Amino acid sequence: MGLLGAGALVFAAGVLFGLFGAGGSILLVPILVYVLDLPVKSALGTSLLILMLTGFVATLAHARVRNVSWWIGLRWAAVGMVAAYLGGRVAEFIPEQVLLTLFASVVVVVSLAMMRRRPLAPAVDPRSIPMGKVVAVGAALGFLTGVMGVGGGFLLVPALVLLCGIDVKVAVGTSLLIIAVNSLGGFLGFAAHEEFPWRLTLTVAAFNAAGSLVGQRIGRNLPGERLRPAFGVFLLIVGAAMVVESLLRL
Repeated sequence: MGLLGAGALVFAAGVLFGLFGAGGSILLVPILVYVLDLPVKSALGTSLLILMLTGFVATLAHARVRNVSWWIGLRWAAVGMVAAYLGGRVAEFIPEQVLLTLFASVVVVVSLAMMRRRPLAPAVDPRSIPMGKVVAVGAALGFLTGVMGVGGGFLLVPALVLLCGIDVKVAVGTSLLIIAVNSLGGFLGFAAHEEFPWRLTLTVAAFNAAGSLVGQRIGRNLPGERLRPAFGVFLLIVGAAMVVESLLRL
C-alpha cells in the first residue's frame, strides 16, 4: 500500500481521534508499523509527534463549542508531560514486542471498562476534584503515554468520565488538550534515542489533523451517553486484533 492509501487510513484515524478524543495512536501505531514499515520504537515516537500536532488542532475545535475543561486539562498536562518524558526514556530498555503486547492488552482492559452498563457518575465541577487525585492520575497516565508511545486518550477519557464524573463530551475535548502536551513530553523522551522520518511524519500529521476536524464536527451532534459504549466497542476490536497479532509474532 502506497503513501496515499496509508494517508486515507491515517485520515480515518484522525476522524476517530476528533470524535472520541482518543484512538489516534491506537490506529496510528499499527499503520506506521505494518503499512509504512517503520521500526516499532521509531513508530511509537513518530505517533507521539503526530498526536501532539493533531491534538492542538482538535483542542481548538472543541474549545470553540466549550467542550474543554482548561482547569483540569492544564494541570493534568503539566504533571503528565514530565511523566511522559520519563516514560519515553524508559521505553529504550524495553523489548519492542513487549511494548506492543502491553499496548494491546491495556487497550482491551480499558475497552471492557467503558462498555460496562452502569450509570454515569453525576457531572461535577472540575474545580472540586482533589488536587492529589489530579496529580496522581495525571502522572500515571503520562508515564504510560511515554512508555507505550500513545497519546493516552483511551485511558484519559475513561479516567475523566469514570473517576472524575466529567461529562463525556467535555472529557473528549479535555483529553485532546492533555494528549497534545503529554505527547510532546513522550516524543522528547523517544527523540533522545531514536531517529524519525520527518517528511513522512509531517505528511501523515496533515492527514490526521484534517480527519480530526471532521470527527469533531460529527461528534458535536451525538448524545454523550452513546459515545461511551461506542468508544468501548471500537477499542475492543482494535485491541483484540493487536493481541492476536502480538501472540502470533511471539
